[in-house]
Amino acid sequence: MLKSLITSTLLFAAGATHAAGWSEPLTVDRAFTENSDAIVIYTSGGNGAYSAGCVTHHWVFTANSETRRGRAWASILLALSTGQKVQFWFTDSCAVYSFHDSAAIMLHKP
Repeated sequence: MLKSLITSTLLFAAGATHAAGWSEPLTVDRAFTENSDAIVIYTSGGNGAYSAGCVTHHWVFTANSETRRGRAWASILLALSTGQKVQFWFTDSCAVYSFHDSAAIMLHKP
C-alpha cells in the first residue's frame, strides 16, 4: 500500500513539473505592446499548445520592469525582422486572453 502511494505521488509530481519549460523554437508572426507591462506575441510552427486551456500559438510576456520589457521587445522585433526562431519559458498557466504565460524569451540563429 505504501509503495503504491509513493509511486502515485511521484507520478503526479512528475506530471506537474512537466508543465513548465521551454517551448519548441517558434516563428514570430506578429506582436504588439499595450498600455501595460505586457507584450503580446503570435507565433507559428511547433506544437503550439503548451499549457492546457491556453490558445494555441498565442503568448503574453509580462515584464517586472521597463528595462526588462524593452529588452524582450527588442528580442521579439529582432526575431520578427530577421526570421530568427524564439523559444518561450512557460508555466502551467494562462495569462490574459487565455494566452500562454511567458517569463523569458530565447533567440536562435536563423
